Amino acid sequence: MGQNITTFNVDELITSYIDNQISDPELRKQIEEALNKDEKLFKKYQAEIFTKNIYASRLDSAEVPEVTYAKVMDSIDALISRSKQIFSTQSLAYPSFTQSLKNTVNLKFLGVPRYAYAAVLVFAIIAAAVVLNSSTHATKNPYILAGTEKSIMVQAVNVFHKVLSGDVKCQLKSGNATEVEKYVSDNANFKAYIPVIENYKLEGCLCDEYNGQKLAHLIYMNGEEIIYIYQTPVAAVQKNSLELPGAVHDEIVKAKYYMCDEIDENDCTMTLWYIDNIICASVTTLPKQKMHAAFTSFNK
Repeated sequence: MGQNITTFNVDELITSYIDNQISDPELRKQIEEALNKDEKLFKKYQAEIFTKNIYASRLDSAEVPEVTYAKVMDSIDALISRSKQIFSTQSLAYPSFTQSLKNTVNLKFLGVPRYAYAAVLVFAIIAAAVVLNSSTHATKNPYILAGTEKSIMVQAVNVFHKVLSGDVKCQLKSGNATEVEKYVSDNANFKAYIPVIENYKLEGCLCDEYNGQKLAHLIYMNGEEIIYIYQTPVAAVQKNSLELPGAVHDEIVKAKYYMCDEIDENDCTMTLWYIDNIICASVTTLPKQKMHAAFTSFNK
């Protein structure tokens, strides 16, 4: 016999649905109908599939030892307790997904595929980062959520937040494209792409490196609005010094760019594209539609 479900129940049943743990055909039908009607729920469903596929493709299956299982669950209990304390002291709404965090990795009782212990640790680290930092850097983008520190998308978001907070400032303050191009060439050893952006003024740039890979960062302003552009040679991805999701690369090749929003709590917008032998990742406070209009004005 089928059972009536609510959106909340569906949210709790998504993992079991993905892993074919629900045998009741009526319940499966209700879940599928809810996924078709609720866009946010469907995005969560897609994100879980994406994350599961990453783990399944990169890690061999393995039984989780009982002792290890207990330690992981104890750690998650401590994580939830700590996050509750943080959110209560800050008078913030407690994230509902943490209530089911233990269920998400409860390998023993929900029958979730028993991936290697490393998968559990990775998930726990991601969950901890999201819970403890959700008040400042919340994101719904699966590529950023699953990205490592080598990810161009993750690095671009992190630097952008530091630009907004004032922790990162221009090493060269100049609105002269020729000066900025020369500075990047001298300090990052590649020819930067310096677009002219309608209604925005070039403020300057800075250069640094990650794991020996040279990076350039450009900043444009229009009043309080900021367009930040991260740049590095495409060769950095080809030699695996930096990472870019394959699906994002495919979208860039197909549509000439990849654009997404909901990359943090302020719903900022990210755009990635290739030009010559450079990959660019722009992050801005502009909403997606307005950024699209600005991006189409770039002198590419």
